[in-house]
Amino acid sequence: MGCEICELIKAKKGLLYEDEQIAILLAPKPAVAGHIILAPKIHAAILEQVPDFIIGKLFDKANKVSIAVFETLGAEGTNIIANNGVAAGQSVNHFLLNVMPRRENDGLNFTWQAKQLSEEEMSTIELKLREESKSIGIFEKEKEKPKEIKKAEEIKDEGENYLLKQLERLP
Repeated sequence: MGCEICELIKAKKGLLYEDEQIAILLAPKPAVAGHIILAPKIHAAILEQVPDFIIGKLFDKANKVSIAVFETLGAEGTNIIANNGVAAGQSVNHFLLNVMPRRENDGLNFTWQAKQLSEEEMSTIELKLREESKSIGIFEKEKEKPKEIKKAEEIKDEGENYLLKQLERLP
C-alpha cells in the first residue's frame, strides 16, 4: 500500500494549489472546517528528510493560506502545526504542515502545562543542543537546473542578426 498523502496529491483530491514541489489540499480528515494541509510532493516521512528550500516554501505558502483562512472563512486565529514523528502525533507517513482555522470555544485544545525543570537539567539540555545547533545557519539550496544548450544553427543565426544590427547602427 502506498502513501496516503502521495496518493491524494496524485489524484488531486481536495487540491487547492500545487507547483513542482508542493501541494496544498483540504485535509481529508479535518480537525475543524477549513483544515488545510501543505505537503511536499517528494515523499518524506519527517521534516528532517525535506530539503530546506522546500520547507521554506511550505512555510511561505502556510502564511498565505493562513491569510486566506482569516479573510475567506472569518477565522479568529489559526494554528500552524507540524506533527513530526509518531511520538508527536503524526498519523500519516508523510510530512505535513496543518493550517487550522480557529474560533473561540471551538473545542480544540493545544495548550500544555509548562514543566518545571531544575537548573541542572536546563544546563545539561543546553550543552547537548548547543554543539548540535552550530549548523543552524546553513541553508540547503535548490540545485540549479541544467541550462538549455542551443543548436549551432540557432547561435549562428543570432550572431549574424546581432552583427547586422550593429552594422546598421554605424553612421
